[in-house]
Amino acid sequence: MKVSVLDYGVIDKEKTPQEALLETRCLAQVADKLGFHRFWVAEHHNIHAFAISSPELLIMHLADHTKRIRIGSGGIMPLHYSSFKIAKWMMTLEALHPHRIDLGIGNSLGTPLVQRALSSIHAKGDYNRVIEELSTYLSPDSPNPLPIAVNPKGKAYPQLWPLSNSTETAQLAGQLGLGYTFGIFPYMPKDPLTEAQRVAAHYRQAFQPSSHFKKPQLILATFVVLADTDEEAEALAKPLDIWMLGQQDFNEFKTYPDVEETRHYPLTEKQKETIAANRSRMVIGSAQTVKKQLDRLIQACQADELLAIPLVPGFSNRQRALELLADLYVVL
Repeated sequence: MKVSVLDYGVIDKEKTPQEALLETRCLAQVADKLGFHRFWVAEHHNIHAFAISSPELLIMHLADHTKRIRIGSGGIMPLHYSSFKIAKWMMTLEALHPHRIDLGIGNSLGTPLVQRALSSIHAKGDYNRVIEELSTYLSPDSPNPLPIAVNPKGKAYPQLWPLSNSTETAQLAGQLGLGYTFGIFPYMPKDPLTEAQRVAAHYRQAFQPSSHFKKPQLILATFVVLADTDEEAEALAKPLDIWMLGQQDFNEFKTYPDVEETRHYPLTEKQKETIAANRSRMVIGSAQTVKKQLDRLIQACQADELLAIPLVPGFSNRQRALELLADLYVVL
């Protein structure tokens, strides 16, 4: 089982955004040494506690400071930008780091304030067309002639991975012969096992071999709170519980909350219900507890790869989660 990591550039309590970015680099280097397959970074805007807003720039830095691991986005939000410009970003990265660059994409537009500030050029309904455009730009032998050249060209092309939990995106990824990332998000109002099986089946049934991939490739992405003991993992999950309530557009906290900040956080009955529902879509516990949960999800969608999201406070806790995951799955 290939295992990969998605990092949010967490700004911990009493840390600066600059320190958070350096910790992301350190985590990528840890993942590289431990034998992880990919290290992806997210894109967030106007969220105080996350430092990564320009993944395309950070990918370059991380690729420069690692040796073997694939580096990519999880994901760039292409509805804000020109597909042509994104393709040129990624081809430049691929030219400098052949066979190591991934373009993971998602369909979030963020808040109206973010959309205005970024002068977003697409609407939600444009997402399928944008995927098709990127597939064409990043294919060495696209069936449709390109109206404009994407440079720099080379023998290597970045991998394209739409990320969603919808059958519509899964089917399109399959039809275009792309990789597909099925994401289990805590606030997703669906049963993760049922959806993993259903959405993965749509992707594989629709898959057509292409210059991107000759056979279907499915990544399972999920939030993992992993520690040495179940009790420690439970404590580290409390900040994620509170964070996923999304108060004030995720800006209730100036930095990512720690265990102490959330220990006595006052909760309404409705918030307690929300947390309980979210918990059914998180993987929490010690190594053996987590492996049982992950194996069920992996089996449900027959995943080729696991993409773990260790959204917990403290760099040392995130590093420890990677070490434990490596012991469970990674073979160097």
